[in-house]
Amino acid sequence: MSEQLQTVREPGGRTKRKQIFRDRMFQGFLLAVAILAAILVAAIASQADMVPPEPGITSELLREQLEYVRDLVTVEYHYTDADKQELPGKKLFNTIPIPFTKKAFIISYDGVIKYGVDISQVGLSVNGISKIVTVEIPRAKIISHEIPEEGFRVLYESNGLFNKIRIDDVTAFRVTQKDKMEHRAAELEMPQKAQEQSGEAISALLRAVPGMEEYTLEVEYEK
Repeated sequence: MSEQLQTVREPGGRTKRKQIFRDRMFQGFLLAVAILAAILVAAIASQADMVPPEPGITSELLREQLEYVRDLVTVEYHYTDADKQELPGKKLFNTIPIPFTKKAFIISYDGVIKYGVDISQVGLSVNGISKIVTVEIPRAKIISHEIPEEGFRVLYESNGLFNKIRIDDVTAFRVTQKDKMEHRAAELEMPQKAQEQSGEAISALLRAVPGMEEYTLEVEYEK
């Protein structure tokens, strides 16, 4: 007991114990800070793993942009034409022509053919390494072809004896005229013009996608 009291009463003993206590407290504080820092780093890393990476340019992303447009109409061919239709007369016993039974008419008409491409048929491929987006534009098709009733004008008609002009005659005439005008539009290369203009429209739409400024856009046309 006397030795312990003597040790406590040694000069500077209390100061040494306080210094040791402070050193241990500081070491404990550093350890706590290190542990807390490790926990924070682990939490941040875990949180970073949970956040999905920012998506780049993919063919799926570009196709989503194109889905806003169904059938892309890029060319409208408006026309006015007239033609004569002569229909045979009636026959006796289906072999002998009956005089004055032939019928004929001349009709002038207006129409419009709309050409475009089917967006679902547009080919898309993305090369993320070379940063190239390739778009394949399909051949243009007829989106619609209309000869409205108000566009029909009868210039001449001649009914046969017991053989009048019927609605079916005009309907059949309209079908043949549509075929004729579609053939004429093809000769004027309307489908090719529609395909080219569709390619330009689709290219402009895709270039507006954020991130596409880093890519080269190549457009190919189906032959």
